[in-house]
Amino acid sequence: MPGTISPDMLEGLIPLRDLDETALAGLAAEAEFEEYPAKTVIARRGVNDQYVRYVLSGEVLVVGSDGSRRSLIGMGNVGIAADPLGLEDPYPFNAIACTEVKLLCLSRARIEAQLKMRPAGEYQVDEVAGAEGTAGDQLFCQLIQDLMQDRLALPSMPEIALRVRQAINDPDAGAIEVARIIQADPVVAARIIQAANSATFVGQKATGSLSGAIVRLGLENVREVIVAATMREVFQTKHSLLRRRMVELWTHSTVIAAISTVLSRKLSGFSPDRALLAGLLHDIGVVPILAHAHDYDELTQDPELLESTITAYRGQLGAMILRRWNFSDELITAVLEAENWYRTHEGQADYADLIIASQLQSYSGTEASRHYPSLDELAVYERLGLAELGISERAPILEEAQEEIAAVQRLLSG
Repeated sequence: MPGTISPDMLEGLIPLRDLDETALAGLAAEAEFEEYPAKTVIARRGVNDQYVRYVLSGEVLVVGSDGSRRSLIGMGNVGIAADPLGLEDPYPFNAIACTEVKLLCLSRARIEAQLKMRPAGEYQVDEVAGAEGTAGDQLFCQLIQDLMQDRLALPSMPEIALRVRQAINDPDAGAIEVARIIQADPVVAARIIQAANSATFVGQKATGSLSGAIVRLGLENVREVIVAATMREVFQTKHSLLRRRMVELWTHSTVIAAISTVLSRKLSGFSPDRALLAGLLHDIGVVPILAHAHDYDELTQDPELLESTITAYRGQLGAMILRRWNFSDELITAVLEAENWYRTHEGQADYADLIIASQLQSYSGTEASRHYPSLDELAVYERLGLAELGISERAPILEEAQEEIAAVQRLLSG
């Protein structure tokens, strides 16, 4: 799409640094812009391109055929990434948007013509070879390449959850059809009845039938409760050294799911069942890291390196999984922003805010809390209106809702 850009913004870009003002003005006048959502392929290796592209805002991962990689980050008016995605034609790399991205597109033919008129110094694409990055970087790079080749073994949603989702999406299906599917799994059926008799429906007569539980919950909530109730089987790894870390991950996820559920009941605009699901899924991106880490000895032998890899890539991989599972944007945002403690945004509080607050509440009063900011001092605290509820760093919800939280954890763990 056409756009406008100041010629002086091109002065520091490679290989435009030696071009004069007239040449830069000509390039700027013809500049176009492109926008891509996160986790989309921007360019594929071997494809001819009339443009040289620069990252104006967002982050792009450029992956070579040998596993080499480089990350380009643009900051809008603060600064365009100096390196182009690639000068060669056809394009020598695959390029993937790590976040929402805006690209500046300049005419390749005009650049080449201007460089011939005023030769610039030699330019060579700088790469970070896969072998030179950490084992965690190599793992992420491999996961991205596998994704592009449709060979990435992402966690699979449990079969019964898929069948229920398909039935609910069928306009001709109803509670009876959904009940027939659920009846095939007595454990899941019991979880649905348990959810229907939970604190959300306090004051109503307890139901002992599956059909009555489905009617009480509603089909949309049944769908989310089933995903939550069957998600335990996704948190698995065959590697004994990583199994303990996977168990810790599941335990943490159930705690956050429980706190999110209890918090959601005290706030307007949130569904307790969706809050439970958001809490349970917020770290789903860690699963493929733990599932594939055994391919890299450094990750299995160096806990600190494993944790730094998880911190760097959990959100991006989690978003990939939820998109593959066709989850809503609000849950994808919750996964991407779950660790963004200083998050700011316009509008009402969302599930990402709820997960951030729940995580910080889970650390309240523990030794781990010193590694995290105080919830009371963050924008999310005001956005959720937690002060009005009397919830703070010194008075966490854990102290007043232990029974509720324990009940939710029993629902998840069986």
